[in-house]
Amino acid sequence: MVKRYSNNSVFLAALICIILFYSGLIKLQDRNSFFSLIPYGQTNQITGQLINSPAKTSDGKYYSAKLKVHNCKGEAASSQAFGNVKVMIPCEIAEAFFPGKLYSKAGAFFEAGGLYSLKGHFNSDGSKFYISECLSYSFPKTIYGKLDYFRALCRLQFKRIMFSWGAGGGLLLALLCGAKEYTSSEVSLSFKNAGLSHILALSGMHLSMFSGIAMFIGKRIGRKKLSFIIRIIALLFFVWFAGFSPSLLRAFLCSFFMIIATLSNVEKPDLLLILAFSFLCQTIISPADIYNTGFILSYTALAGILLTNKYFRTIYNRFLPGYFANSLGSSTGAQVFTAPVSLSLFGTFAPIGIIATSIISPLVTVFIYSGLFLILLCLIFPVFAHASGIFINFEYTVIKYLTGLFALVPVWRIN
Repeated sequence: MVKRYSNNSVFLAALICIILFYSGLIKLQDRNSFFSLIPYGQTNQITGQLINSPAKTSDGKYYSAKLKVHNCKGEAASSQAFGNVKVMIPCEIAEAFFPGKLYSKAGAFFEAGGLYSLKGHFNSDGSKFYISECLSYSFPKTIYGKLDYFRALCRLQFKRIMFSWGAGGGLLLALLCGAKEYTSSEVSLSFKNAGLSHILALSGMHLSMFSGIAMFIGKRIGRKKLSFIIRIIALLFFVWFAGFSPSLLRAFLCSFFMIIATLSNVEKPDLLLILAFSFLCQTIISPADIYNTGFILSYTALAGILLTNKYFRTIYNRFLPGYFANSLGSSTGAQVFTAPVSLSLFGTFAPIGIIATSIISPLVTVFIYSGLFLILLCLIFPVFAHASGIFINFEYTVIKYLTGLFALVPVWRIN
């Protein structure tokens, strides 16, 4: 395999970048670093536009998001500002419009694309701005602003539908748009301890399902080029609705280049080269992503699958049917490659994830497909909403208890 890629410029370029970036020989500068004439210690108000939808932090006290800052104010002065700031939004402010979240404190409708004037303070090193009050918010009147507002309303309405389905709807919400505010901490911890955190993170599995649906529709139409167009539109719609995270951007780039290669009549696209090219493209598009945990784990896991799947599959084929051998081969490759990263970043690694992924992942796939079908059914025939919720929660209960069993297996820890 080394000989096969030793003269390939794309593979070598990606390998050199990996060595330079992660060895510390080259440190990429954040081209969107925050700058203002007012020292961050004296800043008590910032105004800007949200870049991404807020996500709940692990401690459950805040929502975090990136704000592209336009203006800063202090006690006696104001100044133009540039760059991005990580804003920390208290739950009682961020969840003001969420179904089932009632607070007496005034909140705001926080979504990507909105313009916000926020009161608060920076932390000691200026890396985060903690919000105490949202003074005003609105969406631009431009075409892009209206699209952002429409997306925000769609996400809010989707949360309301999922909330009506209870705990099962909460998990489905997390799987379809990355919003984990209705996923219980117990379930999230079980997924983590069972080595299944990648299932809750929007990535290739979720994107491939939407691509598969689009491919099915395209085949029914019977036109090859139109089928590819439908797949690309489906991918764009999903990432537009869910929002770009580093791992989802990786999945989108790989899927997009795969479609382009197939459309160009490449019989057997080299998936490892597509992954390498996606890495280079994402490094150019968003260089700050390369130090993101989701980015590192996403690329490492897929590289592990591509490099080792056939070897592990050969071993498992000796005593397992083809489907299970292939599934275990993929999960083993992913786990072996991500183990050093997980131990380095978190101090833990769950080897049971090799088996858990092979069992839980197909169940989650069925859960998502059935959820999408039932959502469409309920939109057409609202009378089925209650029955759909019962069915979704039955599937959820099966996934919850199986994940809980896998989570009981001890994890490896580095003290």
